[in-house]
Amino acid sequence: MNIKQIRCATSVIVFFDQKFLIDPMFAPKDFYPPIPMCATPDLRWPIADLPEICDEIIKGIDAVIMTHYHSDHFDEFAINILPKEIKVFVQDEFDRNVLEDFGFKNIEILKEEGNEFNGIKLYKTNCIHGIKETTMPYFEMVGIRHEAMGVVFEHKHEKTLYLAGDTIWCDYVKNAIDKFNPDVAVVNAADARLENSGSIIMGKKDIMELHRYAPNLKIIASHMDCVGHATLNRKQLGEFVEKEGIENFVMIPKDGEAIEI
Repeated sequence: MNIKQIRCATSVIVFFDQKFLIDPMFAPKDFYPPIPMCATPDLRWPIADLPEICDEIIKGIDAVIMTHYHSDHFDEFAINILPKEIKVFVQDEFDRNVLEDFGFKNIEILKEEGNEFNGIKLYKTNCIHGIKETTMPYFEMVGIRHEAMGVVFEHKHEKTLYLAGDTIWCDYVKNAIDKFNPDVAVVNAADARLENSGSIIMGKKDIMELHRYAPNLKIIASHMDCVGHATLNRKQLGEFVEKEGIENFVMIPKDGEAIEI
């Protein structure tokens, strides 16, 4: 498999010769206004440019996976750029209806019991996108949902890949590891927070817990250095990983960098 970090949670994964586009967010640098009620309320985002033009990113894509409909995972630019006939996998009927309203015609809901796509099994996994009691007041204020999913990729000729999605360390992550025994996990690791929400995606502590629970798992940190409510950047995570002596298990790709497994 080949995992190419694009920017934010956007990546391109080649798995058993199928090319998946994950959570496309194609807005130019500084397009969106600052995120209110966070540590950097004056910072426009995305804070970085795309590493290549959109036409190159979507070239040869066989399917798109939208883990949830938040603007940093599927934005208006992706809606306009992607062909409406492309295969898109989503977490539930609500998200399918959203994309149908935008004109997408080939949408499939992922299931926990698994879906087959060109010989690959894709399994939906669950997430906790921040503790609901502390996160929902912020989500409700801006009219977005709490629900998100992860995805496990399986094929007998590939190592098993776990795309954890927007989640903190929780029993859902443990259950996915116990059930699928993945070799590789892509985790969204910028420790994004709002004023009193606590972490809404993984940070240093979550990654350490994940490593302790699955010490042989290769962890790839995504969703870094892009959004205004992040509280952890690549440099800080790299220093932490080195200090803890887990640099052989945690990879922190730059935008545009590909990792071959």
